[in-house]
Amino acid sequence: MSPPRFNRIFGLQMLTLALLLAPLVWLGLYAADKHELAQKRIEQAEPRYARLLGLVARREDIGQFANEANQITARLAFPAAQDAAQTGSEAQQRIRSIFADSKLDIGSIQVLPVKEGPHFDRIPINLRVEGDLAGIHNALTLLATQSPVIGLENWTLQTIGAVRPASNQRLGAQFNFFVVRARS
Repeated sequence: MSPPRFNRIFGLQMLTLALLLAPLVWLGLYAADKHELAQKRIEQAEPRYARLLGLVARREDIGQFANEANQITARLAFPAAQDAAQTGSEAQQRIRSIFADSKLDIGSIQVLPVKEGPHFDRIPINLRVEGDLAGIHNALTLLATQSPVIGLENWTLQTIGAVRPASNQRLGAQFNFFVVRARS
């Protein structure tokens, strides 16, 4: 028996069918690949979208917290609209006024160079005064009520002259203050 002969017309029909189906198969694979890529992107975006929905839902609370943070910053720091030299000069005048009103003799007061930070500038101010302990106490008490805050980094206190237990002792003090200015 001889093997069946390949039908030439059937072969040409199959080849034509394969050529017609090849672009459709390629298009189907391409669409499946794009669908998989889109699914991955959706999965990556879902947590971000959920966070955004949470932020939108808490919009009023976030606005309230932002207002409170701005109020606290205004109490603690000088505004960014004011330049550093102006801020240092204003703080220097406040300190001078407080210590002079407390009946202390101001030896020197100077604003030191600004130390820049990422969100705030730190402006150091050095002060030397002489007077009695009550005046120093009064001045420090008044400084605690200032807004924006005038911070006290460190201080030294020394007696001037001989120590006399029966009288008010004259003291010399050096204070290292600082103020902060918000950066824009």
